Amino acid sequence: MRTIDTSDELLISRLRERLTDVRYYGLDNEYAGKTVLSGTAWKALDEPGARLVEVNALLGIYKIILDDHRWYQLRTAVEFEPQPVVQAA
Repeated sequence: MRTIDTSDELLISRLRERLTDVRYYGLDNEYAGKTVLSGTAWKALDEPGARLVEVNALLGIYKIILDDHRWYQLRTAVEFEPQPVVQAA
């Protein structure tokens, strides 16, 4: 996992635009694994020690980790570049 610099406004803006699913996970919460509003997750970045990490960029999976027991999983729309068509000789 790679930690993302949250001061990079362009990167954060692109990530927010492509966001398709946000889920909260925590051992102490009855809502664990449920979909939540994306604004709730972004506000969580203001908590002391919170960090944004890239889990798998190819699949569009990121996390906002609050501590060892609480995190938000973010899924984004994945942008695939079309591959050139190769014709047999």
